[in-house]
Amino acid sequence: MSNNTGKRKLSLYRSLLFLALFFVLASSGVALGLFIYYVKDTPPFDPQKLKPSETSIVYDTKGKVIAELHGEQNRIPVPLSEIPEHLKQAFIAIEDQYFYEHKGINFRSLIGALWTDIIRREYHRGASTITQQLVKNAFLTHEKTLKRKAQEAWLAIQLERHFTKDQILEFYLNQIYFGHSAYGVEAAAQTYFGKSVKDLTLAESAMLAGITKGPSLYSPYLNFDRAKERQAVILNAMVEMGFITKEEAENAKKEKINLIGLKNAKADYKAPYFTDYVVTQLAQYFQKELGMTEDEAYKKIYNGGLKIYTTVDMEIQEAAEKALANPKNYPYTKEDKNGLPQPQAAAVVIDPHTGYIKALVGGREHYKRLGLNRASQSYRQPGSAFKPIVVYTAAIDMGYTAATVVDDSPVSYGSWSPQNYTHNFNGLTTIREAIADSVNVVAVKVLKDIGIDRGIEYAQKLGIKSLVLEGRKNDRQLSIALGGLTKGVTPLELASAYGTLANQGTYVEPTAILKVVDKNGRTLLENNPDRWAAVSPQVAFIVTDMMRSVITEGTATRLAGLPFPVAGKTGTTSDNKDVWFVGYTPHLVAAVWMGHDEPAPMRGVAGGYQPALIWKQIMTVAHKNLPRVNFPKPSNIVGPIAVCEDSGKIPTELCYRDPRGPRIRGEYFIKGTEPTEFCDVHVEKLIDVSTGLLATPYCPPDQVQSKVFLVRPPYKASASGKIPLDAKYQPPTEYCNVHGPGSINEGGLPGGVIVPPVDQNNPGNGNGGGNNSPGNSQDQDQGQDQNQDQDQGQTRDEDRKQNKDDNINNNRRRSDVENLINRLLQ
Repeated sequence: MSNNTGKRKLSLYRSLLFLALFFVLASSGVALGLFIYYVKDTPPFDPQKLKPSETSIVYDTKGKVIAELHGEQNRIPVPLSEIPEHLKQAFIAIEDQYFYEHKGINFRSLIGALWTDIIRREYHRGASTITQQLVKNAFLTHEKTLKRKAQEAWLAIQLERHFTKDQILEFYLNQIYFGHSAYGVEAAAQTYFGKSVKDLTLAESAMLAGITKGPSLYSPYLNFDRAKERQAVILNAMVEMGFITKEEAENAKKEKINLIGLKNAKADYKAPYFTDYVVTQLAQYFQKELGMTEDEAYKKIYNGGLKIYTTVDMEIQEAAEKALANPKNYPYTKEDKNGLPQPQAAAVVIDPHTGYIKALVGGREHYKRLGLNRASQSYRQPGSAFKPIVVYTAAIDMGYTAATVVDDSPVSYGSWSPQNYTHNFNGLTTIREAIADSVNVVAVKVLKDIGIDRGIEYAQKLGIKSLVLEGRKNDRQLSIALGGLTKGVTPLELASAYGTLANQGTYVEPTAILKVVDKNGRTLLENNPDRWAAVSPQVAFIVTDMMRSVITEGTATRLAGLPFPVAGKTGTTSDNKDVWFVGYTPHLVAAVWMGHDEPAPMRGVAGGYQPALIWKQIMTVAHKNLPRVNFPKPSNIVGPIAVCEDSGKIPTELCYRDPRGPRIRGEYFIKGTEPTEFCDVHVEKLIDVSTGLLATPYCPPDQVQSKVFLVRPPYKASASGKIPLDAKYQPPTEYCNVHGPGSINEGGLPGGVIVPPVDQNNPGNGNGGGNNSPGNSQDQDQGQDQNQDQDQGQTRDEDRKQNKDDNINNNRRRSDVENLINRLLQ
């Protein structure tokens, strides 16, 4: 009985063992089958995917970092040798204690996770080794399924066969996410602590290791207390692993954590508008020169680990950003429909000799990466700031001089009658005065004279590329003289054109990039800007010298008194929709624009006010450490030579006696263009002061004065009745008809009383009244005519004698005038 019982028990045990073994084998078979089924769709193992995207670095002209470019992932890979030992240990202690022992997967943890998945049909978080976490991030999606877990294990085993443990750990530490767009330990160290990973303390390393469990939960920026609790867990785990002592852990827990703050994190790069411009220019280069698509180009920039060396001078850049952000530099501020402050502004500073962009600011504040950059992308109407580019540079090169006189008088071209900003006409005006006072009519007349196509040709040579020359609406119009363009120009484009004049007539393509080096040290781009001779140094000098008058006596006198010479031009369009100041010194050129994003009239603005003041604020900082030098004067420039401002010729004494004051100034000329004739516009006339008419020999001596007048070209009044302002200085054309033979005032009565002569034969013919006899009156007139003819003949003889004396004394007279002029010019 007992034997049978024992046999039955043994049989039961064997049955149970068999069932257990069968179950294990069956389970293993099922598991193996499932494993094989799941891994057959595993993505191919590609070691290249382990190489993380790398943040590109942008440097300023002094080699300092100004920006770190990255897409969604801010990542700066570092070698394992630069990662502190305590940071590696912190991750191993909390993420994978058996990292240096397993072959990619921890079977004990994996079986537990698989069992949970099979029995409970739910995903069990955890059990992933560092190797598994790495392959998940590099090769797989983040779906929480058994299939993904099996594929993760399979790839982890392959990864361990291809790389050493240290290589895997390096990949992992450069891939893991720490929140706030920071990927990898270097980006995390800079984002949270503002330092390189190699400089982290034990306390900081433990805090970083704790963040990765859930950046949204354990970021010290979001929940510092929870981050500290997690830090303590890490430190305790390190003690248990024997990596640190308990005392070291306690000291680390007490250490003060200094966070730099998200606003100061390096991901918020400096010089944002300049950096945006660099990115767009580099992307265009990659597409044009390397054949990349747009998407490939931007991925290369943001993920390629490039080193981008630029031309920006951060001191000038920050001065420009400060000036444009200052609300006091605007006539008013109001928000548009997008919440942006209006009016907006933009500024560009260039070294004209190298083409290097030293500063570029595309708005009052930077609101969006690669958003609207008004400095390089907004095409606006330049107004009068375009006159030196399309009119006066060409004119000087074609034989005009600074002293050339053009009549600022009413004129019409078809239905268009150009008007001046003042709504007046000045009359005889030199080219210098026309630039200084921004006289529209003169600019249009000069362009009409030299030809529109010739003006366009010079604008293009100076660097303007946005002119529209084809189609129904194009820029082949006289209105281009006043900056009325089909498309407009950008501040960068206009600054570079002025830079040609600042660089003695040589255009240099503006550039923001010096060199680009890839992560392997290979140079992808080394900039050698295009350059060409646009005009001669002599032409550039004359135009520059004329534009200096804009500051000393013209529309931008608010810039007078700066400790460095300035040449420039204001620009104000109709209704004040766009206002500009573009100016340069011997060192730098800068353009400032102001206006609404959607063009609209502005009140209380002018190119010589707000833009000029912003220009002054920027350039004062830019010239702080630059030497004080003058604009270089090239060879074959003569002067200053005295000229008359109304004729452009050699002045006479009469030019000094102009009723408006001396009309003499010194001018520079290109050798061979200086005047050789004396002024013939100023004339001297004897005037009867009682009538204001030309005096006759019968006018009393005390009623006769010598006066200086202008002989100017004929003109027609405008539609509104306007005539040139200098027309009032023309001499009268009629002779005095009051004084004559027999006049009782012939000898000159006191007080200048005019009394008509009395006919002795007819006392009634006079002021006393009575009847006039036509016969007697005619006889008297004829007698007076005969006497007048005799007197006029005598006068002509005297004039001939005077002319002869003038010719004899001409040299002496010229010498006296030159001495007088020199005194005026001193």
